[in-house]
Amino acid sequence: MFHFKKFSVNHSQSTMKVGTDAVMLGSWMPVPENCNTILEIGSGCGVISLMLAQITNAKITGIDIDEKSVEEAQKNLENFYRKDQVQFIWESVQSFAQRSTQKFEVIVSNPPFFQNSLKSPVASRNISRHNDNLSFEELIAAVDILLSNNGRFGVILPVEPAEKLEKLALEKCLYVTKKTYLYPLPDKKTNRILMMFERRKTVCEKDNLIIRNKGYTHEYYMFVKEFLKIECIMK
Repeated sequence: MFHFKKFSVNHSQSTMKVGTDAVMLGSWMPVPENCNTILEIGSGCGVISLMLAQITNAKITGIDIDEKSVEEAQKNLENFYRKDQVQFIWESVQSFAQRSTQKFEVIVSNPPFFQNSLKSPVASRNISRHNDNLSFEELIAAVDILLSNNGRFGVILPVEPAEKLEKLALEKCLYVTKKTYLYPLPDKKTNRILMMFERRKTVCEKDNLIIRNKGYTHEYYMFVKEFLKIECIMK
């Protein structure tokens, strides 16, 4: 069980455990004040959807191809204090995009990014990490169908996959308008990039965030303070 300030989630059955990537994306994603609809692609145990439900009144849909993950997300939702706001669906995003008539104002995803890499003996872990079932091409195609004209699409990825996704998104006229480079330590290279895409072309807003420096940094604390209880080292 992972405990947030206002809710807790079990992540024992989910394809991906609650980790820094999910917490950062849920904390960072800019959601418009008047947002009505949010979609999470690859919702796992539901952590990002529940985080976003804490800060917005939008109706949120989480979809995942893994049945056990959806079952766990639904159980987590039963104990959530705003459970009528969220739903979880067991379905691939490829299928969902073809049948859904709804457009979403915000789409978020912590997508699988390994390709042709050594796989885990645990099949469910491969679903969350390897993009055999959801290539970047398929992800961008689905987002292009499901995103509203003024919508926002947010992801978190390592550097090389992020660059590949950005190129594919550009082919669909989805432009990066915000990037945050994450550094695990001050003397380490960036290992993750948070990116927001929109259909409008504008100057991309860029910033950096260091997560740890003899403890969690003040910058990281300010990002997650609405959701987590952590100790930080004030610079």
